[in-house]
Amino acid sequence: MYCTNCGGQMGDEDRFCARCGHAAGGPQASAPFAPRERLSRDIANKKIAGVCAGIARHMGWDVTIVRVVFLAAILFKGAGLLAYVIGWLCMPANGNRAYVPAQPAS
Repeated sequence: MYCTNCGGQMGDEDRFCARCGHAAGGPQASAPFAPRERLSRDIANKKIAGVCAGIARHMGWDVTIVRVVFLAAILFKGAGLLAYVIGWLCMPANGNRAYVPAQPAS
């Protein structure tokens, strides 16, 4: 697919041109944003309780950035620790675990 504004090549899933920022034509450009996944702790990618991984998955951000922000908030004012504990208590676990047991052979 090519941009109708600048002629740059675009991927099939792209909604905007990377070179000029022009919206791609078709139904994808006018469609509303997709609903986000439910906010829950990400058990599969957790380090402590999965709060940072769950926030990153929900917002579509990199989990490392979320962890660095929480660490900075803990070191500078201590509010990050309180926010993490509240998230740990209030956010439900998503239940998706990385380990999937093998099915017995029949």
